[in-house]
Amino acid sequence: MTSTLPQRMYLLMYNVEKEKFETRNLQFRGQKVRAAALAQLVGGGFVGLREGKRQSEAVRNVSGAPEDSFLAEVWRGIPSEEPKSWLDLLHPHAHTAESSVREQLAEAGMITLPSVKGLKRLSPLAQHEVRVNLPDDVLALRTKVREPVLRGAKPESLPLDDLAMTAIAGESDLHHVFSREERREHKTALKEYGQCFDERIPGLRHALRTSVQVLRPSGGGWGE
Repeated sequence: MTSTLPQRMYLLMYNVEKEKFETRNLQFRGQKVRAAALAQLVGGGFVGLREGKRQSEAVRNVSGAPEDSFLAEVWRGIPSEEPKSWLDLLHPHAHTAESSVREQLAEAGMITLPSVKGLKRLSPLAQHEVRVNLPDDVLALRTKVREPVLRGAKPESLPLDDLAMTAIAGESDLHHVFSREERREHKTALKEYGQCFDERIPGLRHALRTSVQVLRPSGGGWGE
């Protein structure tokens, strides 16, 4: 699968066995998609890290925008001089992240958008009832996220994109990726993957957690 990291994160939420995006996996998807974009920008050298007061902060490298439209949109929102915190880059924009990525995937033929008509327009979840056209690709993506953890691979051996997918998925309630039993059995490994990701991009995973914790009590975290 040659799609971008945020596109892969979007598709990872899909439950192939149930042939749908479950409602519980739609909440906070925008945060995870946005975090994936920021991780890819760091890995591609489009964003640099500077030490902040508590965590590292992000600064835009001015060597040129990414070719992907969504990554370029995120990149342009990062200052090139004054560093900005990961939370400020992730939280306020998370609710719009899904729509951009969803349109990209539809244009690529990877998903089919629903026809939202009549009373269905009133449902805030109607636009999320998309059909995934290549479920085998999603299964392959899920295997790629799961396999390193289940076979005991060292997180340091993974490319940053793969490490980011596993670390961010480990933060999520995606029980179709790692079952409850697997999370218990591989608790130490998942923790190590998260810690390794934190060493590569300090503060980003903490910002993701903070954004989710702020919105969870009010029932927020739903994308457009």
